[in-house]
Amino acid sequence: MFSWNVRKILTMTAAAAAVFGLAAPRTLAATSPGTGGGADITFTATGTFGSIPLSGADTLLLRGQQFTITVVGNSSLVPTTHGRNWAIFTDLVMNGTVYSGLVPNTPLPISSTTAAIDQTVGASEDIFQSGFPVTVEGIALTVRAYLILPGGTLSKPFLRPFSSVPLGPNPAGTCTEVPTPPTCTYITYSNVTATTALGIQTGTLVATLPAGEGRSAVATPSFVLLAGAQAVKPRWLSTRGL
Repeated sequence: MFSWNVRKILTMTAAAAAVFGLAAPRTLAATSPGTGGGADITFTATGTFGSIPLSGADTLLLRGQQFTITVVGNSSLVPTTHGRNWAIFTDLVMNGTVYSGLVPNTPLPISSTTAAIDQTVGASEDIFQSGFPVTVEGIALTVRAYLILPGGTLSKPFLRPFSSVPLGPNPAGTCTEVPTPPTCTYITYSNVTATTALGIQTGTLVATLPAGEGRSAVATPSFVLLAGAQAVKPRWLSTRGL
């Protein structure tokens, strides 16, 4: 039943995109409660999923397909929760485009107003996680991304711009979604009964300022990192609504 509904939903979505045109991601200002005059940082992940799922049935046939996901958060935003080297920010706006083998060569728009970002600064690598719920025709899906970045990409777990960094490729046969901590970059999507994990074969992640804005527009949020808290890499994004 889930497979049949997904096919119906994607066909309807593709038809709507063809009739009305696929809108480009919006330029957003002050996207989150609690912003205080900082700059909107746009986090954009673009790439291609691996051709073989790490686990799950891949009902949406996303394997080997392209994707673009954009999440916007203000630099002055106070995290929902944080520790000494990590912080989680919630209620962010996400826009994106994915492709599916069910409707070949057709861009499918996705969006959410309750996305989250979880950043962890490590000694040799940094971890960027994002998650968001998407509901289509009454079917609720949750998407989660676990991205391993080169050490030094995130100087602190604030929302800050950074240069483009590569995602993948993942070493063949060495990546699953279950190790603690995970050993590779991947994305999962799930409903209430099934989860599919897909590695990222190639891609990039970049965090940018609005056109014309300089780093002087970046504000420091009014919170203090918990110096006495344990320095950990959260296994998975833990956030409201996901």
